[in-house]
Parts: sequence; C-alpha cells; structure tokens
Amino acid sequence: MHQISKYHALAFMVICLLVAAFLRFPDLSTTPPGVHYDEAANGVLSIDIGLRGNLPIFIESYTGKEVLFFYLAGGLMRLIGGSVFALRLTAVYLSLLTIAATYWLGREMILDRRIALVAAGLLAVSFWHLLFSRLGFRAITQPLLQALTVAALLRGIRREQWRWLIVAGIFLGLAAYTYLAVRLFPILLFLAFLPMLFNRKTAAMRWQQLGATAVTALAIITPLVVYFLANPDRFWVRITQVAPGQEGLSLTDSLLKSLGMFFFIGDPYWRFNLPQRPLFNWFWGGLLVVGWVVCLWRIRKVPFDWQKSVLVLFVLTPFIMILPTALATNEIVPSNLRAIGLIPFIFYLPAIGLVTILQDLQDRYKRPPLTPTVFVILILLLFGGGYLTYRDYVQTWAQRTDVFYETDGDLTAVADFLRPLDITDQRLFVSALHYQHPTLAFLSDKYEQIDWLPNSAAFVFPNRGTAVYIYPHNSPLPEWAEPYLATAVAYPTSTDPIGKPAFAAYRLDQPPTIAIPNPVEANFGNAITLQGYEWETGKAGDILPLLLYWQVQGQPPADFKPFVHLEDRWGHRWSQIEMDAYPSAQWQAGDTIIQQVDVPVPSGTPAGYYHLRVGLFNEESGDRLARLDDNGRYAGNSYLIENAPIVAGGIPDSLSHPPFVLDAVVQPNLRLLGYERGANQAATGEPYGLAFWWVAEAPQPDMILRLELYKPDNTGIIWANTRPVHKTHPFDHWQTPQFLIDRQTLPLPDNLATGQYRLHLRLLNGVNDTLYETDLGSLNIEATERLFTQPTDIIPFEATFGNEVALIGYMLDEETGVLQLVWQALQPPTTDYTVFVHLLNADGTCCFWQQDVMPQQNQYPTGRWLTDEIVIDTYQLDLPTESGEYGLEIGLYMADNGRRLQVSQPNLADSDAVYLPPIQRE
Repeated sequence: MHQISKYHALAFMVICLLVAAFLRFPDLSTTPPGVHYDEAANGVLSIDIGLRGNLPIFIESYTGKEVLFFYLAGGLMRLIGGSVFALRLTAVYLSLLTIAATYWLGREMILDRRIALVAAGLLAVSFWHLLFSRLGFRAITQPLLQALTVAALLRGIRREQWRWLIVAGIFLGLAAYTYLAVRLFPILLFLAFLPMLFNRKTAAMRWQQLGATAVTALAIITPLVVYFLANPDRFWVRITQVAPGQEGLSLTDSLLKSLGMFFFIGDPYWRFNLPQRPLFNWFWGGLLVVGWVVCLWRIRKVPFDWQKSVLVLFVLTPFIMILPTALATNEIVPSNLRAIGLIPFIFYLPAIGLVTILQDLQDRYKRPPLTPTVFVILILLLFGGGYLTYRDYVQTWAQRTDVFYETDGDLTAVADFLRPLDITDQRLFVSALHYQHPTLAFLSDKYEQIDWLPNSAAFVFPNRGTAVYIYPHNSPLPEWAEPYLATAVAYPTSTDPIGKPAFAAYRLDQPPTIAIPNPVEANFGNAITLQGYEWETGKAGDILPLLLYWQVQGQPPADFKPFVHLEDRWGHRWSQIEMDAYPSAQWQAGDTIIQQVDVPVPSGTPAGYYHLRVGLFNEESGDRLARLDDNGRYAGNSYLIENAPIVAGGIPDSLSHPPFVLDAVVQPNLRLLGYERGANQAATGEPYGLAFWWVAEAPQPDMILRLELYKPDNTGIIWANTRPVHKTHPFDHWQTPQFLIDRQTLPLPDNLATGQYRLHLRLLNGVNDTLYETDLGSLNIEATERLFTQPTDIIPFEATFGNEVALIGYMLDEETGVLQLVWQALQPPTTDYTVFVHLLNADGTCCFWQQDVMPQQNQYPTGRWLTDEIVIDTYQLDLPTESGEYGLEIGLYMADNGRRLQVSQPNLADSDAVYLPPIQRE
C-alpha cells in the first residue's frame, strides 16, 4: 500500500465517526452528572424558541447569547420534546459534523490525506472537544461554522465556482450567530487571505471572489448588525465583563498562561477540564510545534497564493484565536471554553508535524513509503486515544464529586426529588446560589411554585400552612437557621458520588415562637416592617454578623432590596452591603423573614461603636422605600441601629495603598502610609475631610496631629490640633500591632480670606516638639458669602424651629409660583436639616406638589449657618389650574429619621409645621 486512496480514507472516517459517536452518545442525559446553571439556561432558551415560538435575533438574557445553537436545539426539541437529552444531542450532532468537516477542510486545503485523517482522528478523541460535545453550549457551533466557511471558500477559489463562494459567505454570516469568541474569526480570515489580495497576477479575481463571500456574509449578518446598532450595550456587555481590568492578570501574564494551555498547563476549572490538563500531551504537543514551524517555513515556497493563505492561517491561529481567553483577564485563565475557536485549525498542526517527520525519515533513509505506518498510527490514535479519553472522561472526570457539584448536580437531584412530591397547599422554599435558578426552571414542573432563598441568607416562615425547605449542597442550611427546623420532619434524599447527601429537605408544619433580642417597629412603606435585630461583635478586616427580623405587610410599589450601611458617629460610611436574601417579588402578607447579613468591616476601621443604617432601595432608580411613623407620615428612608461594637484588627497580609502614598517612618514602629483628602477647592465653614493611614507595630506615646494652612508668603494659621478619630482614639490607646485609618472631618475656619493655601501636617509630642511634618497639597479656599441684614421687601413671619432656626418672612409670586423663604439662624444648627414645602390640595390633604431638599437646593446645608445669619431659600411651585384655596405647609426635619423640628409661633400651640396663607386660584 503506497498511498491512501479515497476509499481507504472513507473507511477510516467511518471508523473515526463511530469511535467519536461511541464516546459521545452513551448516558448523555446523566453524564455530566448535573445540569449546570449555564446549560440549564440554554435549555430554557431552546424551549422558548422551539416550543413557545420565540424568534430572537439575539438573546438578551443571561448577559447575551448568539442564537444559532438555540434554533437548532429548539428545532430538535420540537421533534422529540424539551429535555436534557435533546439539548445535549444537538451538541453531539454538531460535534460529529465538525469532525467530518475537519476532514473535508483538509482535503480542500489539498493537504495530504494522511494529515486530514490524523487531524480528524485527533479531534474525534480529544478530551477537550468531547467534553463540549456532551454539553448544551452554543460554543460547539463555532468550530463547525469555521471549518465549513474555510472549506467552501477554498473550494470556490480553487475551482473558480461562484456558488461555493456564496455558500462560504452564508457559512461566514451564520458564524456570527454562534458564540462571542467568533468575532475574532473574520480578523483571522482577513490576515490569512492577504497574500491572495496582493498577488499581482490574480489580485483582481481574488478581490471579486472574496468580495462575493464578504457581501453574502454581510447580508446574512445584517439583522444582527441592525440589532446591535439599535442596542449597542448588548454588543459590549459581555466583553466589558471579561475585559482586562485592574483586578485581573496583566495582559502579558494572561497571554503566556493561555499559550501554555497547548501542552503545559491547561484550564484549572473542573467544569471544563481535568484541572490543568493541557489541550495536547507532550507527544502531540511537540508535533504541534514542529507543524507550526513547518508551516512558517513553507509560506514562501508554495506556488499558489491560496496555499500561502492556508499556511498563514495555520501560523496565526494559535495567536489570534487564543485571544478570547487571553483577554479575559478578570476570568479564569486559560479557559477551554473561550479557546474553542482554535478548533479545528489547531489540530492540523500536530498532523502536519507527524507526516513531515515520517516523510523526512522516508526520504532520508530511502525507506519504502510509510503509509502503513501512518495507518497503524491512525488506528492507535483512534482506539488507544479513544480508550484513554474514555477513561479520563467517563471513569475519572464524570465520577468526581467536584464535577458533580460544579455542574449543579445537587440541584439536578432536587429536581428529581420534587417530581413525585405532593406540595398541595404547602409553601416550597428552595435555597440556591442564584435567584430563580435555571436548573430547576429547566428540569422541574414545580418551578413556578418555588420561593427562593438566594445564598441561604434568609429563613422565611410563611403566613400560613405547612412549609417545605430544601437546601442543596452548594447552598446549605446555615448554622444560625438550624434551630428553626428543630421540630421539622427530614426527608430522605439522594447522594453524591461519594455517598454524602446531595441536599437536605425538611417539612415544617408549625413555626416555632421567635424571641427577638432587640425588638423595634420600623414600618417601611406599609410593605414590610423591621421588627428587630441581633448582632455579634465585628472585627476590622472581617465582618460584623447581623440578623434582621422582618414581617411583610404587602407588596411594595416596585422591586426593593434591603441594604445595610456601616457608619461612624460622624456620618462616614465605612462599608455597605445590598442583599436580595428574599426578593420582594415573593413577599406575601404575614410572612416572617429572618435575614442574615455579614456586614463588611474594612481593614483599618478603628475600634468603637458604630451605626448600622438599614433600609430598602430600588436598584434601577436608586429610590429608597420611605419609613413611616405611627401616623403614617414620612419618618426617613432608613432605620439607624446604634452602638454596634467593632474591635481592632491586626495588620493585614496585603495592605492597600491610599490615594496619596508617603510610606514614612514617623516614629519607631510607626509608619504613615499616606493620606486621603477632599477636593482642591472648598469654602469657609464647610466640613473638609482628611484620612491618615497608619501602621503601628508596637505601643506608641500620646501625640498630637496639627493641621496648618499656609499662604504663598508662608504666613498661616493653625487650623486644628487633634488626635486620631476626632480625638477619641489617641495613639497611646491603640491595641498593637494595628493598621488604622484615621478619618477627620473638620470645618474650615470662617475667618480665612479667599485664596490659595498649602495644607500642612505636623506630628507633635507631649511638649509640642515636631516629630514629623509633611505637606498635604494645595487648597483653594473661597470665603462663604453670608447675609446678616434682613431684607426689607418680605412678608414678615414669626416661627421658631427647635430653638435653632427661625422663619422670619417669605415672598410669594402667585403668578409665577416662585416662593422665597427667609430663614435666620438663632444659633449654629446642630445638624443638616431638610426643608419640606407642601402645596396642599384644595381639600387640605397632601399634596398637590411637594419638595424636600436642604436649603438653596442642597447647596447650603444648615450645619454651615452662623448665629444671626440670614438665608434666602427659593422654590418653584407647580401651581394648580383649578379654582380653590391651596394651603402651604412648611417645616424642617432630620433626614435620618424623618423627625420634624418642633415649631413655636406666637399665640399658637406648638406643632411640627407652619402654614402660610393659602394660594387663591380662580
């Protein structure tokens, strides 16, 4: 046998596809053992298309998905029903077609049949390709469309047959509907086919041929282009999520790790690999390098321009189609999934290397043709490689407990458990890492009856009846909630590969009596009430555990989720957390929700007692759900839990850097890492924020922080003498070793003239000797314009608010609706108050129009006012058009709690608002 005939090749390809099918078909519904979130979402989307008639150009949900795979899977589901089997069977068929297309592509490239067969054989037994062949992922369509595009294009070019060029354009256009990584494929094609475009002899014809393909492709992708032009954010959303950023690897490191996946260290993720298994072993990886070098060497030697393009394609593929994983520096690197665009081209390189070495041996030693040797290698490749792949995939990978849970095998087991379960007149609560987890959406007919407990961060007692609670392994019953199920009946459940329960399930017929350690009554919008709380001591660099007890009154006006802010007594927010522990779409009147919150306590937080601000907000609008008092009036937009204890933390292993780095040793065992500061421009009387980052490795003596302001001529003033944390945390009280961020908020002196100043810090010892000093940068200060003379053209009024502020007059233009309130500070107000202006309805109810802002449209808070200062505050009212009398209600309140300042007026009883003469409309 001197050469491989087409009949030999046909026989081998039949065997090749049979081996591939043997690896891909068995136990398709149960291997992989679970239906992961992403695969289940794909199943739901395929059902939407195949069984519900949705016909999208691009799927917006789940961060955006190209649609080709879903139309194919949906079509198959229309024939055999929506199931895991149908979803994965679609991937199997596509993978087998890719193997066949790989051989066809090799022949269209006029490669040696031996090369085409080895490439197809390698792909058939590739662990990498096998894994994705058995998953319902859209990425499996990309290699097939790439192979078909290049094969049809080369056939059309070589034979000068326009119909094949049109077919190539169709395949290229369809490729845009496969997977995100395919967006680099046109770049690879363009660079590879440049030799044809600049060949003087054939350039004109090549431009026409490639133009025909390009125009056809453009026609196919036009609907997708129009969609992206109308929705540009959908084009970029996933790209921006995985694009290089500050937190991920550097581009260089990511590229090197990605190139190493060929035969050094591969994908570390159990879902898509045996961790760190490279794409090729050392034998085939070495041949891959040989093949790449051979292609590079032959580029200038081949006679035809299309042959040069083929070789350029092989040379560039490892560097261009690796970019989807190399550029995803904020994700797992390398990634077998994102590198799928390497298929099938990368499999020709080891085949070229093998045949080149065999041919060289034949020529060098004058041996007879080595075709029989190639056949032996092919048979060993298929059966030996097939066995090894079967062992690694079926006997090793698929049996791993890691894989079971990485593929959401626990939730898949929950779906099996729910199938026969009768939950008539029962509430069903399921915990999961994600709200409305698609694994159960795809697999369970009870999906619509599930109330979700994302991340096991809440426990809910229903308003009535029996409740069933299910906790999968990946989102187990938390320790703090175990007592609530002490009297519950536990169901028998299925196990994971090592015999441990895959999930826990309970039935609770009667909720226990709950004793709330710190009861409160904070009503938020008549939708939900905070009934109490419980905390444990927090630690800097760790968390502060918090339990919140809620009771539902009804549905809120929009989707609201709870938030908790960690604040110090001076109003600085150290951290915040928002958590959808029990989404408001599931709330039912009477439900009791116990929510566990791990409030972050950043490293450097000083020890002490802090406030926890609790409330609910709408993520889309940012609006907070109003808190109401006993009379149903606004009482703020949060509830303040006071005196939450936090103890000092040590020095973290990795210290972050402040905005301005100093890293100065100011005392033995005391370093000033740097500082934060406010804006470069400020006004007199305005609070100005500074923060100093300290590291103390041993106890320190008492020291004073002096802040000075210098003019350009070096004359200046002492702005403040203080100690850390507003004088509450002096150096000699520190528990060391300690990293501490000292935040100071100090008002700028009122007697400063407008101009540029230099901000200076000194550290003084007990006898005022300077231990350390440094400049903190320049500060432009503008003197605040203040009014102390009462305007003469106002309507006088007498009302005193909390013995701090007086309303001494007003001006109202009833034609334009311009209202000016004239305030006077009786003494410096103790906080920043909010003014409310209510234009009442004709029947006296609130409100036809209202506005709640700090004075001068939030530009001049009351906390900056001086004694006897006069402030003119302007409002533009919306005036009614119907006749009647419309009252004006004015007052001040504290934004934190909605508490109104008491108002005193001559000859009137004290109240919490004043009323101006009503507006007359005729």
